[in-house]
Amino acid sequence: MKELITMDDYLDWMYQRGTAKGRDRTVNIRMLLKQIGNPQDKLKIIHIAGTNGKGSTANFLASTLSKTTKCGLFVSPYMDTVTDSFKINGVKMTEEVFKKYIDEIRPLVDKLDAEDHHITYFEVLTTIMFKYFYDQKVDIAVVEVGLGGKFDATNVIESPLASVIVTISMDHINVLGDTIEEIAEHKAGIIKQGRPVFVYPQAENVFEVFENKARESDSELFTFTKDEVEILELSDRVNRFNFREYKNVKSGLIGEHQLYNASLAIMVLDYFKDEFNLTKEDIYDGINKSTNLGRLQLVNEKPRILFDGSHNAESIDILKKSLKAFKYDRLIFGFSMLKDKDFSYVISQISEMADEIIVTTINYNGRSFTLDELTKKVEEYCDNVTAIEDRYEAYEHTKSIAGENDLVVWCGSLYMIRDLLGYLNTQK
Repeated sequence: MKELITMDDYLDWMYQRGTAKGRDRTVNIRMLLKQIGNPQDKLKIIHIAGTNGKGSTANFLASTLSKTTKCGLFVSPYMDTVTDSFKINGVKMTEEVFKKYIDEIRPLVDKLDAEDHHITYFEVLTTIMFKYFYDQKVDIAVVEVGLGGKFDATNVIESPLASVIVTISMDHINVLGDTIEEIAEHKAGIIKQGRPVFVYPQAENVFEVFENKARESDSELFTFTKDEVEILELSDRVNRFNFREYKNVKSGLIGEHQLYNASLAIMVLDYFKDEFNLTKEDIYDGINKSTNLGRLQLVNEKPRILFDGSHNAESIDILKKSLKAFKYDRLIFGFSMLKDKDFSYVISQISEMADEIIVTTINYNGRSFTLDELTKKVEEYCDNVTAIEDRYEAYEHTKSIAGENDLVVWCGSLYMIRDLLGYLNTQK
């Protein structure tokens, strides 16, 4: 067994484990978790699935629950370093602790490999999360699904405190199905027997899927309508809204969609407020102080540069709507995208808005376009396109060509946004 010394050694070992390519990702991880005492069965967990808004809703919940409890938060993909995936009351895991857990599970993983039960990168990450939160004796853990729901590695949770389902749209169709109903079926897999489920407003055919699953599971289902959310202020700095008995709620996460994500979180928090000794003031403050890297995040003031992880049809529609709150002379896009996404629609929508598009590359597991391939796709919709291979050079280029009153928006891939945030951290 090769010795792992540096953090890069540990990360290389984990990343080289690859992905599951569509199989049921709960089977092998159960074998691994059993060998470390099934920590997932000893935790109180709020489990979150959906296409867009998982991370924001998870952060709204964790930000608030951290006020009165020891609250774990697990999100993916991470936006800075891998240890960002595991937070307790806003504090991320240290690299030394991460290495310790890899050292602990690596022999078990090797043994399962030898028995033809391959453990993937995300299954390693999920196992570490459950063990870490159990060892740290968290009162509650907010856990975001990696992909889908039914067959996701996180879906080894037998009886969550609650299941939460955010918006559903067409994404990962090569894995989850060709119709919105098939995708919803996968997400509904996190609904468990007798446990409450909280659902974002959905199209009728999608809501029916969740309603049926909740009925089969004897689970009480809670939802709301967008009419219940009264918008008071939408700007490029703050959102204010009323939701049911919660008046003049402020959210630091901008964009109209965040009002609905926050309302979903408030519905969950209000339901559990007595269990976790939350006051209304705690809920107001938690929603207001919540952050979520890479979602309409202002990373530079002059010129203004926004990072947004929108990478599918629904999220690009949300971005388009959110940008109406901004005033600018020219709108410049930095862009890249993975080839298994609905790239034609996304490119057509940003081309409608853009004065100029800078195209670059992402390096990700064979799912990436070459620069030439992506540039040709973008040029089908936009005349003013510049291609720059190196994404950091591309970022600096967008910064250099933008005037004081212009707006630069980088979007198309959370993985690209993560890389760019890492790059900015090295420039400080």
